[in-house]
Amino acid sequence: MPLSMAGLGVKFVKFAPWPADIVFRMHDHQPRGSNAMKTIGILAILMLQFSSAAIAPARAYPVHEARAYILEKLARHDVVFMGTVHRQPAILKLAADLLPQLHSAGITHLALEISSDQQYRIDAFMETGQGLDGIALHAAIDCPQYRRLFHVLRDLAPDRRPKVVAIDLPAGQYGGPVSRNAYMARSLAAILQARPQSRILTILGSLHVLRRLNWQHRVGSGNDAVRTHLERRLPDLKVFSLVNLVDAADAENDFIQWLAPLPGAVALDLDRRFKGWRLGITDCMALRPAQPYDLVDGVVVH
Repeated sequence: MPLSMAGLGVKFVKFAPWPADIVFRMHDHQPRGSNAMKTIGILAILMLQFSSAAIAPARAYPVHEARAYILEKLARHDVVFMGTVHRQPAILKLAADLLPQLHSAGITHLALEISSDQQYRIDAFMETGQGLDGIALHAAIDCPQYRRLFHVLRDLAPDRRPKVVAIDLPAGQYGGPVSRNAYMARSLAAILQARPQSRILTILGSLHVLRRLNWQHRVGSGNDAVRTHLERRLPDLKVFSLVNLVDAADAENDFIQWLAPLPGAVALDLDRRFKGWRLGITDCMALRPAQPYDLVDGVVVH
């Protein structure tokens, strides 16, 4: 197999525990000959471009099929925050594909970025199958694919359907003493305090699911992340935050540049091996510079 990027030496091999998993190995030396590569089970060589300052050499990074990855995180945590780019079909399809498997992963509640004053309309739709168009959604998230999630949920057997909970601040309370992030954390805490065995998948815009918000100087002071508010109330929770990345043309995101060429959606955990990598999602916010693993625990790239 010809090597188009011999100096980079990108190769990926089968990786346990999931059959679809891949391990990327990035070397700062020339790859060995084809016979040696065959012995380690090389499946392909990708032509990828990286930020030379960001990519650490000679490390192995397990990359997982996204749906299996998320289900594994759901089975091991009390709350999983799944950050989305709004109105993106690929992300909403992944969410729809997850819904029938939430019960098996132990999920009891699905928390959504919908004003809590819409809860009675959601409950009515789940009971009757009528009135979906009457559920008021934020303009930023409202699209046919998002509303389809409710149909997928209602098609599930009632004993295998998570309780759908609208956790967002009602619009009439914007600008008041309670921020949206604090209100959503309070809504989640109420579920967990009323029923400590609850397990929650929370789907929000990516900027709401960050591990923490380290604002510059006093900008945004008091507007902590949802997760910060929640862990302050319930410090023993097992919480996991992931974001979905979808813009293949985003040259400022090293994870997209690295993984977007792969078919389907893939995911991986973030840790100190990714020091210096550009995540990009907070560029629009007045936050202090942060490592990607300080912002989220994992990424899904579409």
